[in-house]
Formats: sequence, C-alpha cells, structure tokens
Amino acid sequence: MEATNQRPWQGIGVEVDKNLSSREMLYKAKLDWEVSKIPSQRPKSYGNQETIRFFKDFFGAAEAEIETVGGLDAARILWSLGRLKENFILKGGDVVKSYVLLASRDEGREKIEVQFLTIRESCFNMLKISSNAKPYIKNVFRRTFKPTFPFLNQKAQKFDDETRKKVRDMAAMGNKAISDFAENARLLTDKKVDNVIAWRFMFNVFQSDVDTNIPLLEEKELGELAANETRLAVDAFSRAPGQELESSSMTAWGLLNAVTYIVDHRLSKSQDSRLRQAWFGANAKLKKRAFELALAL
Repeated sequence: MEATNQRPWQGIGVEVDKNLSSREMLYKAKLDWEVSKIPSQRPKSYGNQETIRFFKDFFGAAEAEIETVGGLDAARILWSLGRLKENFILKGGDVVKSYVLLASRDEGREKIEVQFLTIRESCFNMLKISSNAKPYIKNVFRRTFKPTFPFLNQKAQKFDDETRKKVRDMAAMGNKAISDFAENARLLTDKKVDNVIAWRFMFNVFQSDVDTNIPLLEEKELGELAANETRLAVDAFSRAPGQELESSSMTAWGLLNAVTYIVDHRLSKSQDSRLRQAWFGANAKLKKRAFELALAL
C-alpha cells in the first residue's frame, strides 16, 4: 500500500485567514459563484456569501479558529472547518486535534449542518464525534427576496444574543463529547491485539455478514475470503502513517485508525466522493461501527 498523509480535502478546500472577508474567502476557494439549482425567486448572487458570513460568526461564537473553506459535488455543498481547543496527545506523541465542521447541503443555503470531529495529525484521519448538540442550525443570515425594491430583505446580518447563546451551548456540548472521546482513545491505546484479532475486527467492520470461524483459519485463507476493503484495512493496520507510534502499534487504537485511514484516503473513486462519503454518507457509519467494535474488544 502506498501510504499518504495528505489532508483528505487536499485540493478541494483552501486554508483561509480569519481576517479575510467572506467574499475574499469565496474568491480564494473559487466559490464566488452560485449553484444554478437555487430556486429562481431567490437572489443567486448572495447565497454563498451569506453562508460564509454565517460560518465566520458561528466559529467566532464557538471560540473556534476558521481554517479551511471548500466545496463538494460541483459546489452544491459548501463547507468549512474551524479548529477547537479540545486537543489531546496519546502515547508516543500521537497528537489528535479537535474541529467543528459546518456544511450547507441545502441548495437554498437555509440549513447548516454541524459536526464535531477529531483529526489525527500524523495521518489526517477524521472521526465524527457524537454529542448532545443539535446536528443543524438555521442560517439566519440567509435573506429573503421581495418582489419590490430594494428586493432583498435588509435585516442586519449578525447573531443576536439568543443565536450566540445557542452556538456557545452547541460548542460546549461538542467539546465535552471530544473530551469524553479522548478518555476512550486512551483506553484503546492500552488494549493490545494480535493479527488474528485484527483480521476478525476488519471482517466485523466491512464483512459482518461473513459466517466463518476466523480464529481457525490461516492467514492465506483469510486473505481469500476478504473483500478489498478488508484487505486494505488489515494492510493499513501495520503500514499507514502513524501506525508505528506506541499508541497504535498492535493496539485497538491502531485498528480504529486503520479503518478511518482507508475511508479517508483510499475508498471511493474520487477525492470529492471520498470526502462526501466520509462526512455525510455510508462510510461515516463504518467509522462509527469501527469505534464501537474497538471499545468492545
């Protein structure tokens, strides 16, 4: 396996400075145009700008540092990552950083999805962290169109006290969930595994329908039964970036990160599709299953 430790959004998202205006951010990300499917009665020239303004204010209220802006699926999806402060370090200097992902998959830019993520610095594997926070928030910056001059609703585009408190509460719940996850991650680094357990684990993640007594099979037989995803994950368990660290070498934490690695860097035909599946599709559920199975070891 040819290993990579590029960011999963390499070439799809761009790093931005918080001092840039929303228009400058969109220009840098080459997103300073609108999705053609937005209903014709809405002002097409403002949707993305208003959404980026919302992202910036959300991050500000959440005490997150905006880092990246990008688009997916021909810019139908507008997204941004903001760095939180709930970072942690595992054995061997394994640094894990915390983020909040904001995404608009609604072509009218009405609803903003909110996810809390951890990103492992050694390989840029991502894991969505479940929290008690609501998974979406209304884009209060999205202005309505009127049939008479001045056509656009002129309401002020800023967070009121209620919205700011809502965002702070969401961020607090996300940070708490990441803190709890850090404790679970430390437990996983203490769980030692062997190659047989690794094979069984990957079969449970990717081929749970296979009815076989894996411990009684030789490695060659396991390889013949394994689907491509299972083989890739077993290979990644020993060869992916970061797997040589004390936290990951022959541990349950290493098993989890082998799964997140191939989901974020290997599966799907294109980088765009890979990122969509990792954040919003079936592969996000695979990661969750891998985490639950790792805890159960």
